[in-house]
Amino acid sequence: MNCVKLAVVGVGALGQHHARILSTMPDVQLVGVVDSREQQGREIAAKHGTQWFASPDQILPLVQGVVIAVPTIYHHDVGLPFLEAGIPVLMEKPLANSLQTAQALQRMASFRRSILQVGHVERFNPAFELLQQKIDRPLYIRAQRVSPYTFRSTDIGVVHDLMIHDIDLVLALTGDSVVSVDAFGAVTFGPHEDMAVARLKTSSGIIADITASRMSPVAERTIQVFSTNGCVAADLNQRTVSCWQPVAPLAAKPSLVQQIIAATPDPLTLKNEVFTKWITNETLQASSADALTAELNDFVRSIQTNGRPRVSGEDAVKALEVADRVLAGMAKWSWQDKMPNIAASKAA
Repeated sequence: MNCVKLAVVGVGALGQHHARILSTMPDVQLVGVVDSREQQGREIAAKHGTQWFASPDQILPLVQGVVIAVPTIYHHDVGLPFLEAGIPVLMEKPLANSLQTAQALQRMASFRRSILQVGHVERFNPAFELLQQKIDRPLYIRAQRVSPYTFRSTDIGVVHDLMIHDIDLVLALTGDSVVSVDAFGAVTFGPHEDMAVARLKTSSGIIADITASRMSPVAERTIQVFSTNGCVAADLNQRTVSCWQPVAPLAAKPSLVQQIIAATPDPLTLKNEVFTKWITNETLQASSADALTAELNDFVRSIQTNGRPRVSGEDAVKALEVADRVLAGMAKWSWQDKMPNIAASKAA
């Protein structure tokens, strides 16, 4: 099969990794990188054996697909001409800085029947893929994504920067629409929210609690799913997946727990036996495969087969719709707006 001619627009902190990976893929020709910063663009181009271009319009006639990794506020303006020309686009997440501009990009992709993939890379995390295999029907989901402040992505708040990943994972796990959202958050550095907590309820009654913060001294990315066949927890950083399930007799007949209690009057004995005799536990190590490489392979496959990418523009719009509701919920109730001025009270 002929090589797919691709380019990367924006070769900053993340875009340079897209360029690095694409330059090594056997079925890809990296025809160029685009960056308004000449020195940065030329350095990355030289490093990966390609050319630097100053603006996206210069590369547009030369490519069969493009990866866009510019700041979120420029996603619409950079991406729209490519979609108008029918050129497949892999847009870094979030799809756009507002729901309206995201919908405009998706409408153009649909109108031109062009591929629009969005970089929700956690869908390709082997730990998440393994978690999906281990759960039956989700009942309750808890996700936490916290990290130190990186001084990157300051054009958006933590909801669009971090929480959007877990919103997308929840939607992928449930296949449901979200019927209610409760949320609150806080600003520390600003100008946007740095911490957010949201509770989502889906149309089938699944509850999801999501916490996101970029003010944590340590990084953590975890997701825990209680389902009809037990509980599965994934550490998306360490790539481990832990599964807890009741033993077969207890799973088949939950009321058996009353007989267990009656037969074992000592509470301490029961407590010690829970995770040895009545609930099984296994911890699995997921593959170390690179998620970004898997995402780019999916993009190339979609171009070659004209198939649907794992994370489509439609998926990304749905995630942004929920993110907007989270932000609206935060605006309705902010603890910072309602906190009394303690210093002024003491002075009085």
